[in-house]
Amino acid sequence: MQKPLPEDAEPRLSVVSISVPPAPPEPRSTGAGHTHAGPVFAYILQGNIENQVEPDLPAVYKPGDFFYKAPGRVHRFLRNLSTTEPAKLIVFQSGATGTPAPVIKTLHQEPLLTTKNQEVSLLRLTLAPLSLSETPAHSNPDVIYVLEGKIETTSTPNQTRTYNAGDLFLDPVNRAGLSLKHPSGSEPAKLLLYHVSEKRKQKE
Repeated sequence: MQKPLPEDAEPRLSVVSISVPPAPPEPRSTGAGHTHAGPVFAYILQGNIENQVEPDLPAVYKPGDFFYKAPGRVHRFLRNLSTTEPAKLIVFQSGATGTPAPVIKTLHQEPLLTTKNQEVSLLRLTLAPLSLSETPAHSNPDVIYVLEGKIETTSTPNQTRTYNAGDLFLDPVNRAGLSLKHPSGSEPAKLLLYHVSEKRKQKE
């Protein structure tokens, strides 16, 4: 996903996890809904959920799916379709976060250096064993979440760190980018990269 960042958005990046309890047997109530001033990207980690962001109709999402909520659009409801198991999402957003709820856990918050001429992207990367990738240069801090496997990062001056599935870490403003390596194993490693940087120029 890739969307523009409103220049009047609060200069803050946030990552939260949402644990949605099993659905009650009675029919759901949509309620008044809520809005956000900045763009919101949600990625489903566990369970199947039903979600509605106006003016779209309700839609069902499963693990590995994602949805976008545009600034100012009413998020009508988010419902776990299971009556026995919880569902879990990870949400990346820029701007004000709104009022926290008991099911929401803040994983990370980071100030943005600028909101002028910026866009936000959510990238899903898959690294084969022993493969190497580099994050793009960026004018704001990025956040990386490990979905599966193990990742080694190398940054200047040759600092190496290891992260496992479920770990979240920051990629500071770095024109040279950050090296990502899948060090071993037989299965690929997967991660999410939330990238905030200057808008790319449109080709004529």
